[in-house]
Amino acid sequence: MNSSQNDGISILLANRSYLYRLLQRIYADEPNSELMEIVTNDHTQEALGLILEQEPEFEGYLDLLIKVREAMKKDPEGTLDKLKSEYTYLFIGPNKLPAPPWESVYVTKERLIFQESTLKVRQAYLEYKFLPKNYPHEADDHLALELDFMAHLAGLAGEKFEEGKVEEAKKVLLDQKNFLEKHLLVWIGDFAEQIQESKTHYFYPQTAKLTARILKVDLDALEEIISYLN
Repeated sequence: MNSSQNDGISILLANRSYLYRLLQRIYADEPNSELMEIVTNDHTQEALGLILEQEPEFEGYLDLLIKVREAMKKDPEGTLDKLKSEYTYLFIGPNKLPAPPWESVYVTKERLIFQESTLKVRQAYLEYKFLPKNYPHEADDHLALELDFMAHLAGLAGEKFEEGKVEEAKKVLLDQKNFLEKHLLVWIGDFAEQIQESKTHYFYPQTAKLTARILKVDLDALEEIISYLN
């Protein structure tokens, strides 16, 4: 690889780490002003543009981010209350969740959490000594935790590459690709579709749809980066 290719891969790896960390934070907790500032800032728009610029729905999501940013400026308390209410309705309850954020719900007939698929996710975590937040009180296959694991691996791959440990970086990227194919991509589409059918349509339904698209595009990006490293 020449220096130009190296620089390009470094940028892609850093961008992947940023986006996975951002997505993890979006689903992990109720929104606050700090998070929404990050979600709607220029850096995030540029990071999304780097991988989604050619996607037909990209402009629509940028418009949403701009609208939310303007709403946060005009009425920060009211906008944040609206976002928190939507998050609670979708991901906390107390009523039945329209789109449960656990993998096992979508891959088992019983639609229950803490199933065999959950244990397989945990095994993937243990291979990297990754201990999820709230362990063991939250099921390992919660969307935020799976995204957290992807963010962890994305950061690790970037570190290995910058240190010149290309084979180690490639191993991490291959494991990420495997986790995407066997876990996140198996259920993220159904999760995003169920959110679209919910009664709320302010921020999280569009973000879930975007998340599903990011993961699919990232699989292609991983394959491209791995081919460069071979």
